[in-house]
Amino acid sequence: MTFTRAARLMLALLLVGLAGAAGSAARSGADRPEQTWTEISWPFLLDEWGAGQAFRCEDKACGLEARLFVRAKRGFCNCFQGVADDAEVDRLTDFEFLGGPSRPLGPGRAIAIGDRSGRVRSFAVDGAKAPSRRAVSLVVAKDCEALVATLIADREVAAAAADVAIVALLPRTLVANLP
Repeated sequence: MTFTRAARLMLALLLVGLAGAAGSAARSGADRPEQTWTEISWPFLLDEWGAGQAFRCEDKACGLEARLFVRAKRGFCNCFQGVADDAEVDRLTDFEFLGGPSRPLGPGRAIAIGDRSGRVRSFAVDGAKAPSRRAVSLVVAKDCEALVATLIADREVAAAAADVAIVALLPRTLVANLP
């Protein structure tokens, strides 16, 4: 397994946990079925960064409709400082995936996944045909290679739920499985 594929899968697991926490915050009860994330075809036209990996979780399994997109961007990050501020997150995030104009819900926060550092930032996405949705962009970098993961949920979820999921998931799942 290549570094890029392994790192994409680790980011996918992180945001899968994020969506799970968002779903549990949006809906409670013992009758909730186990989350089922399905890998789907890359739904976007190819650009200079190529295709990534895409995943879907439907409402009855996750408590909300969610999509996750993960891909590598080689040579597109600050090789000396990595993803050091929100401006870098905004520059690397695939906003065209969000399906409407977006606005940050506040400042992002620094994260570390193994020896990769970066930031995570939440956005509200306003669409003319759909109610406000939530998106979370997670960007980590190492050696001039950024891995960008974008999670889009069908409705707004409390920011605290996202932060709790990230903090809870990082040590167990991601750091232990990094190549």
